[in-house]
Amino acid sequence: MRRRVPATTVTRSIRHRDATVTFELVRSDRRTLGLTVHHDGVVVVRAPRRAPEADVLRSVAGRADWVVRKQREFAESAARNPPLRYEQGETHLYLGRPYPLALEQGEVESVRLAGGALRVTVHRDAPEGRVRDLLDAWYVRRARRRLPARLDACWATFPSDGHQRPALRLKRMRTRWGSMSPKGTMSLRLDLIRAPEECIDYVIIHELCHLEHPNHGREFWTLVERLVPDWKRRKRLLESLLS
Repeated sequence: MRRRVPATTVTRSIRHRDATVTFELVRSDRRTLGLTVHHDGVVVVRAPRRAPEADVLRSVAGRADWVVRKQREFAESAARNPPLRYEQGETHLYLGRPYPLALEQGEVESVRLAGGALRVTVHRDAPEGRVRDLLDAWYVRRARRRLPARLDACWATFPSDGHQRPALRLKRMRTRWGSMSPKGTMSLRLDLIRAPEECIDYVIIHELCHLEHPNHGREFWTLVERLVPDWKRRKRLLESLLS
């Protein structure tokens, strides 16, 4: 049995116009080169272990305009969506709809949707951060009910072509909305419960398409386009709400 060699990661940079594009170069036993710009602006390039570095740098330079544009879009989105403070009246999203936060004191701590608001009841002497913890736990419970149901709905319309319905894992993911493992396990970001169903469905269909096409090649995007013709709009909406 061949021993698996761990991936290696180094930091590299290229000059592009008036900017410097810095990226993490991850080398592993993959066959193709992939480039990703994460929501926090971090650029990750995944390359075959033996790919000449000059070829990698040339490929990144060829996509530098796109990288800089995506970093700018994510930075602008972050400016529109400052960190949550969990204060009275602050707006929080659930399935794409905004709800004001209504904080109440009581003997029994709870979170509920009522009267067009997210009502969080905490003890009078609750420690700092308790509202956030209660609300996060509420989102997790909702996600564990709603996201598997959306996978069921998407799978019912997906041309499986002999593939098995993937197992589902819900995770706290910092830079990705979802992923599909080589063994057919789908992971979804818990925060998706804040997004509209159409955005959730786009992410799920995107990952299901990886059952047929593991990489983001032309055939992959052709399948995504066939199943979700307005995927670009849904992706932009998702990024504008939750990035």
